[in-house]
Amino acid sequence: MSDTIFSANEWLRYSRHIQLSSFGADGQIKLKQSRVLMIGSGGLGAPVSLYLAAAGVGHITLVDDDDVDLSNLQRQIIFSVEDIGKSKVFSAKKRLLGLNPEIEIDAINQYFSIELALKLGDNFDLVIDCTDNFSTRYLINDYCLKNRLPWIYASIHQYSGQCALFVPTNKHADNNESNACFRCVFPDAPEDAQDCNSAGVIGVLPGMLGLFQANEALKLLSGLPTPLKNHLMLFDAKHLTLQKITLKASTGCLCQKATINLEQSTAPQVTCASTTADNSLTPDRFNLRRDDDNTAVIDVRSISEHQGFHIGGTHIPLDQLGERADELSPTVTHLCYCQSGKRSEKAVKLLLEKGFKAENLDGGLANWLKHAKDNNQI
Repeated sequence: MSDTIFSANEWLRYSRHIQLSSFGADGQIKLKQSRVLMIGSGGLGAPVSLYLAAAGVGHITLVDDDDVDLSNLQRQIIFSVEDIGKSKVFSAKKRLLGLNPEIEIDAINQYFSIELALKLGDNFDLVIDCTDNFSTRYLINDYCLKNRLPWIYASIHQYSGQCALFVPTNKHADNNESNACFRCVFPDAPEDAQDCNSAGVIGVLPGMLGLFQANEALKLLSGLPTPLKNHLMLFDAKHLTLQKITLKASTGCLCQKATINLEQSTAPQVTCASTTADNSLTPDRFNLRRDDDNTAVIDVRSISEHQGFHIGGTHIPLDQLGERADELSPTVTHLCYCQSGKRSEKAVKLLLEKGFKAENLDGGLANWLKHAKDNNQI
């Protein structure tokens, strides 16, 4: 029976790391002994988890409550057509263990809530944020502050992304170091923050930002220098530019407090679907209403989107709706739709302010298509 840390297969598998100057066997041992919590198994989570698993990170915990959707496959390369409709974390676990059966994977098919954060405790060496909303990131930040865990943040938007490494300050250190946290950089969530559903994203971007995250993770876990600490990296894939901004801790921020009460963390439940109070329509309701003589459908997307695919109706882009309102009948209810429901929500608000009757297709064309596909209507 072998008394070595690695099996023969592992030694061969990780030989390129072991041969690497300043990494070597010591670095690979550290990876094998590491425990990483990954929150989110989508666009960012796909490349991060694949590279951490391939690199030999010994224990990875995946947290996500979402299922695989056809629209994910444009960028979430860990999944295949066969995974559609299945849990992301369970599908990812199967793929990762297929890539490297020498590691351990825990899959938690839940939304990252305060309750789950308290249950998970501090038994990790690193947390990686692969989510797509600010409320969860604030909770991740507070969870890591409370448990003194470093975490790597990344976000993507259309053609650009950003990434940062946050390391909670050691209150007992003698060097008077004061590290910035996520709340220092973003004391308030942007009111107009959009996700991939509403703003779109070039397919390779989450891969590129995910690789930056994986790179920093492997360096931190193996003991190599991590220059991203106290810096925010800004990447523009369209113009191929890269910038780094130095971050400083803010006086009075939560990270400066001696104790963190996780139960008071700001972490409301977030959904990608939009709603417009009583003016919101489900796909079924929209289908019934659009055949009514007292309604008119309006596609408020761009010209190229409308030409690419539409489900009927008059095409008036949102940025033209105000000046073209006189083209609309004041006697019917206008049923507005866009890709995700965000722009059509704004269209409904504008029309209501102008005295028209208007309703919004909740979740937009993406939700309508998914509903139709699930019900074998397309």
